[in-house]
Amino acid sequence: MADFSIGAFEMQEAFATDFSEVLNIIKGRSIISAADWGNERFELGLSGNLMLRFFRTDDGMLINLISTQNSDENPSLVIDLGDMEKRIPISVIEKKLNGLRTLYAAFYLIYDNRHQELEKYLNKNPDGDFGKELLGDNEQLYIESISYGSWVVTVWSKTKKAYKAISSVAGIAFERGREAYLSKLEADARFKNAEADKEEIKVRREEFEHNKEQIDYLLKVSDKMELPEIKEQLKARLIEATKNFTLGDKSDGESYKKLE
Repeated sequence: MADFSIGAFEMQEAFATDFSEVLNIIKGRSIISAADWGNERFELGLSGNLMLRFFRTDDGMLINLISTQNSDENPSLVIDLGDMEKRIPISVIEKKLNGLRTLYAAFYLIYDNRHQELEKYLNKNPDGDFGKELLGDNEQLYIESISYGSWVVTVWSKTKKAYKAISSVAGIAFERGREAYLSKLEADARFKNAEADKEEIKVRREEFEHNKEQIDYLLKVSDKMELPEIKEQLKARLIEATKNFTLGDKSDGESYKKLE
């Protein structure tokens, strides 16, 4: 029989949980290291600064999940890329990641109150890569791992604004997975005991509930543009990015059509 806990019990931070909550947090993360401590203990290092530990006890086994994230480091975020086949063309992944990158860049620039900079850029470069041109190295979205299960990617960026932007993007593209996504965020916040994250997730949930349709949420971004032609141009870019991001998904692959 196995018991489950979250948090380092050596630091009196652990609390009891169950298999489903542990699975919700670790699902889709990649194993990046392992350590064998003999017959009594075994550890697996996971992407996103997690460690899954197995302890033999008198009553069976204790499975313990802890964070290895530094206190001053921005958290990683696990994003579902959709319900797809086990093997898919690399070109599909390329399009999906570029769609994610475009959506993230637009949301980041809006959250950073740089909508005028974005509008100016699009006015001169209608088809330009504003994510590449306007975001610095500290603002880019980085990939820690990507895996099948069913197709998830662990992403990270250096700023708090980046975390807010990618949190918004990840929750709107897949209608099917929105509740699962929010539940995963809530489990992560409970795991980290992060009150600020819990409050941010509450805001995200309220926003998603208020904006039942994807178009409502995306329009909040494009409406920041003052020039009507740029507003329509950005809206078209966001729709195309959403189409690419949901490419190949069995359930939500056609959801972008609701935005048109």
